[in-house]
Amino acid sequence: MTQVVVKFQCRIEELPILGSFLLSSMQGSLADFTAFSPDYNAGFMTTANADLAAVEALINPKQLTKELKVITKRIYANQASLRNKIDYLEGYINRAQGLTMDKKDFGISEVRKKNNSGDIEGLISAMAYLLTNVNVAANLTAVTAKGYTTAQNTALVTLKDALKSDNILQNNKVNDRNNKVIANYAKLNAFWDKIVDIADAGKRIYKLSAPNRVDDFTMAKLKARIRQEHYNTRFEGMITSGNAPLNKAKIELKPLAGGRRRTANSKANGQFEITSMEAGDYNVTVSATGKATVTDVITIVTGTPLSMNYSLA
Repeated sequence: MTQVVVKFQCRIEELPILGSFLLSSMQGSLADFTAFSPDYNAGFMTTANADLAAVEALINPKQLTKELKVITKRIYANQASLRNKIDYLEGYINRAQGLTMDKKDFGISEVRKKNNSGDIEGLISAMAYLLTNVNVAANLTAVTAKGYTTAQNTALVTLKDALKSDNILQNNKVNDRNNKVIANYAKLNAFWDKIVDIADAGKRIYKLSAPNRVDDFTMAKLKARIRQEHYNTRFEGMITSGNAPLNKAKIELKPLAGGRRRTANSKANGQFEITSMEAGDYNVTVSATGKATVTDVITIVTGTPLSMNYSLA
């Protein structure tokens, strides 16, 4: 199989955005382009917009993204429910007598660490290690005597298995998306060639007649504009408790379609800010010591700040 060399000189997620910018600028001045060359006519625009839609569908497949969100929500919900279960188990271990190992060696801290970091593969492994230690006959007898039940043990096993299953499904979906993009590099290259051609024509058309429009057809300028809009994207607000600003509350954002997890802490005045975020839907968790945790789902739009306030009881 012949390997296709990638031609587009931008981040892959920027390709449809660049195309959208250039086609929009061209559409608004199509008469100028047609005067420059009859190649640039209404039929050209129709084909180019169809190509843009195809590229967008390849890079951001809607159905697959919806499926990823469902899986990711389940993973986040299971991670959240694990915290209380681990707290209880730790309590039983701390009270138990006659254990076969030191209490700190059971693996509770590693489960917490992996859960808090969002390392699902590591979490599954840590849970398996913990459950193996708990289910040694002498240890299970000891913690059962302190209140640990068969139902609690089964719930932890079931949770571990669910996380493992969903992690595999999530990875498969991401791989499907990536493989689809790789298999269609030729189409992405062809679209890049088309928008490079449009950019070249636009710069030639407006170099003398309207120099102020040249930037609208300059790839470097357009990429800089995209990245500046990304930088200006932010999530901000205030966290309070009892109508008073809450200092050092933790705000955690986890993307539902996969990607970078973001965290921040509120300042003494209760305010928080997270910048340079990818567009998309996020699961929000707001927590603080001694306060009830609040969860939310938000949608981030590139270049548009989002302000939300949260009150913890």
